[in-house]
Amino acid sequence: MLALARVNSDVRTHLSVTMEADHKSLRREAAAAGRAVMANTLSYDEFMSRFGYSDDELVSDLVYLLEHEPQRGGFFGVNEREWAQHQSQLTEAIGALEA
Repeated sequence: MLALARVNSDVRTHLSVTMEADHKSLRREAAAAGRAVMANTLSYDEFMSRFGYSDDELVSDLVYLLEHEPQRGGFFGVNEREWAQHQSQLTEAIGALEA
């Protein structure tokens, strides 16, 4: 019985480590894709098809910011200060994913 408990504990530890590694990998991919969207080398739709329904909180934060990116300038757009603030939030979200 004690040996079985030890095996179960080892399995849980292994699964926890594996899941953490998977989350880190997903977060790194999302960060790179977020930078590509900001650089206009990856479309918003491609980003959303990969990460739009993620259950990872940090990835969801990035998705939210990209979904709600304001239009820059023009009649319905935000001013430069507000746009720069949103870009700063995007950069912070990507940084959190890379940490």
